[in-house]
Amino acid sequence: MPVTVLGESSQRQRWRKHVDFSKRVDQWAANQNSRALLFHSHEMVARADVCTFHSTPHGTGDEHAWWKRLDPGWHANQWLECRVLQAARRVVPLSPLLKEQLALRHSFLNERLLPAIPPGVKPVKASRLVNKPVIGFMGWEWKRKGLGRVVEICRALPQTRLIIAGPLHDDLGNLLDGLDRVEVLGFVDRQEFFQRIRLLVHPARLEAFGMVISEAMARSIPVLVSDVTGASSEVCPAHGRVLPLAAPLEDWTAATAELLEKDRPPEPYRRGWSEVAEAYQTVYAQLSS
Repeated sequence: MPVTVLGESSQRQRWRKHVDFSKRVDQWAANQNSRALLFHSHEMVARADVCTFHSTPHGTGDEHAWWKRLDPGWHANQWLECRVLQAARRVVPLSPLLKEQLALRHSFLNERLLPAIPPGVKPVKASRLVNKPVIGFMGWEWKRKGLGRVVEICRALPQTRLIIAGPLHDDLGNLLDGLDRVEVLGFVDRQEFFQRIRLLVHPARLEAFGMVISEAMARSIPVLVSDVTGASSEVCPAHGRVLPLAAPLEDWTAATAELLEKDRPPEPYRRGWSEVAEAYQTVYAQLSS
């Protein structure tokens, strides 16, 4: 597969980087036989036959706060999102949850909004079952991804240990005060993280997908996730549990204890990238015809 590198952007603001990259794509396309090309993009570009959408729609969740609209960048990002969605002939979300959010946020999509095509996950050697009750959390945006709830669960289960990957200890303020059964790894190799946990807990309050969930399931690690996490559609009873975000702490604690007590790991979750490619080939064929 030939790869064309369009160069790095000198812009600092994220929305300006998107605009700069979009201009480079247009300049490259102008020198090609555009009739022979089908544009499939994951970025905020001005042209796309197929747009794979993999982030929470702009203005949803925390981005809906009125004070964020005082930032000109907020409006620039909203314009970029509307531009690519209006330009695309087909829009493919990563999850059914994301499809619902897009339909509510952008009613003009109508029939251009296709069923979700979840991402694949690379097959890996299943992790051995950790004998100790160790729960794991991974995520840089730890507030949105629900670390506070995970810490509450750990406090409620005195025999459990918690391993946190992503943020540094100083980033967490006083969240862990009085809790000595926690290890904060910061940036760490993902395989090392997965090898040390028995259960992944991901009670995010808003997540377009959440690759860490499918990566854990691929390693035969059970998961406990919120129902507003896109990857929750991939979690069957054999791989873990999905709880309402608003469920009381007692429910989250009970589900954690139940999953930690299982005496054998689940079968590994399998979704190959070839399966994803075949789904997109169907979309390409429809457009080409």
